[in-house]
Amino acid sequence: MSPQFVSERDEQKPRQELHFLRSAAVILLLTATAKAVSVFGTQSILEKIDPLFWVLKNRELLVLVATLEAVVAVLLLSKASLPIKRGSLIWLCINFLLYRMGLWIIDAPIACKCLGDLADRIGLSDSQASWVMLGTLGYMLGGSLFFFWRSRSELLLQAPVFHRPA
Repeated sequence: MSPQFVSERDEQKPRQELHFLRSAAVILLLTATAKAVSVFGTQSILEKIDPLFWVLKNRELLVLVATLEAVVAVLLLSKASLPIKRGSLIWLCINFLLYRMGLWIIDAPIACKCLGDLADRIGLSDSQASWVMLGTLGYMLGGSLFFFWRSRSELLLQAPVFHRPA
């Protein structure tokens, strides 16, 4: 399509998604940093076994999740294609959602240590931190699913329409 036929509104679409992906990357880098700093703490919860991943201590799980968050954040800031960025964010968010659902199903305490001990340092209770992180998860998952849906619907609109012969 030649540039003269591309509307200003169409040019805004990828820009909006890039802004969203950058904001998600910043969130992931902040939470990964908070987890990484917390790993070096002395809180007793770090040595307890995770209720879902019972082969890992909370400290080990924080290291693993902080690494995954950092990798996805770097990918979101890289020159990777939009579908790869979108897919990696959706994948990470769905894993977070499944983890939370798993905790709920086994009736484990849902006290979110998503921020490590940063929540304690800034005066948030476990419940407040959990709600903040659930909202953040909703923002990232909802946004990435919206942009995925929008990209799929644009592809369908661009597809040729075939007519059955009469």
